[in-house]
Amino acid sequence: MTQPIIRFEGVSKAFGTQTVLRDFSLDVEPGAFVSIIGRSGCGKTTVLKLVNGLLSPDTGRVLIQGQDVARIDPVALRRRIGYAIQNVGLFPHMTVEKNIAYVPAISGMEEWKGKQCREKVAALLKQVGLDPALAGRYPRALSGGQRQRVGIARALAAGPELLLMDEPFGAVDEITRGQLQDELLRIHRESGITVLFVTHDIAEALKLGTRTLVMDAGQIQQYDAPSRLLAHPATSFVERLVRRSRVFQTRA
Repeated sequence: MTQPIIRFEGVSKAFGTQTVLRDFSLDVEPGAFVSIIGRSGCGKTTVLKLVNGLLSPDTGRVLIQGQDVARIDPVALRRRIGYAIQNVGLFPHMTVEKNIAYVPAISGMEEWKGKQCREKVAALLKQVGLDPALAGRYPRALSGGQRQRVGIARALAAGPELLLMDEPFGAVDEITRGQLQDELLRIHRESGITVLFVTHDIAEALKLGTRTLVMDAGQIQQYDAPSRLLAHPATSFVERLVRRSRVFQTRA
C-alpha cells in the first residue's frame, strides 16, 4: 500500500476558546488533487497552515512522507511546498522573473542563475499559459489573471512535492477563473504534483478535485471522489451543499 504523502493523526487545534479542528484524521495519497470546501471558519485554511508548519497542532500529529512536521526544519519544509493564495503576494518592486525565481534564489540553487534562470522562468511562464516576454514586467503592469498565473509559476518554481492553494482564484472574474481552473487541471495532469486546494465554491471543488474534502465545524463530513459525493452524500450537510439545480462538472 502506498504511503500517504500527508497524514493527519487525531489533530485538534484551537485559537483561544474557539476550537477550529476536532480530532481531525486524514490521509492524502501522492498525486491527489484534494479540493477542500466548507463554510468560513470550518478549518480549511488551518489545514493548509498545519501542513507547511505555519501552525502547530494542539494534539495529534501531521506527517509528510512519514516525517512529523514538528521535527522538520521549517525553512527546509517550506521550500518543499509551493503556496499560492488569493491575493497572490507578488513583490511589487521585483520583475516577474525575479518573483518567480525568488525561492530558488534564496535557496542557493545553482541551476537558477544567469541564462539557466531565464530559461527556467520562460518555461514556467509557458506552463501557466503566459508569454515569456512578460518576464521583465512588474506586477503592476499585469492583469489580475496574469498576476495569479505568475503566483502559480512562483509556487511551482522550486519543484515542490506539494502545492497548497488557498482560494487562489477568488479575486478574478468568472471567465478568467474558468481559464485558470483549466490551466491548473492541465498542470496537475502533466506534473502529478499533490495539491490541496481551498475554495468556497462547490462547483470549483467538484471540477478540480480528484478527491473532495467537505468540512464543517472542524470535522470531516465526507472525503470522496466528486462523483461519489454527488451520488452518495454522507451527511445532511453534504446533501445540502450539493443540492443545486445546475449540473456539476466533475473529474471523477
